[in-house]
Amino acid sequence: MSVSFQKSGWFIRGIIVFCLTLMVFVAGVLIQGADFGGSASGRLANGRSVQARSDAWSLQTRFSGDTAMIDTAGYKIVVAPQELKVDGKPVAKIDAEVKAVDVNVQGGTVTFLANGKSVGTYRR
Repeated sequence: MSVSFQKSGWFIRGIIVFCLTLMVFVAGVLIQGADFGGSASGRLANGRSVQARSDAWSLQTRFSGDTAMIDTAGYKIVVAPQELKVDGKPVAKIDAEVKAVDVNVQGGTVTFLANGKSVGTYRR
């Protein structure tokens, strides 16, 4: 065996160890991201605050006038002035005077809170 072959063998082993370490690191970051999910909040034109939390990787919110639209975990959630909907189906009626709506999506269940009190739950 030549000396250059021995040196290149260690170099190749080093690259392999580095790549494996990098793969483990990336997998850990992805798993942590899946566990934590995300959240978003905003204020509607009528002064109502809407906060959404989800254990899904993707959480998209749109606020337009007095309505909030939330897309997460395969659900299309609408917070309207007097109604809460999931996938186009009414889940709960709320008073127009409600100042805060919380939407929690966890483990396939959507839970709605209005002014801190539970007003509806939707399960697929």
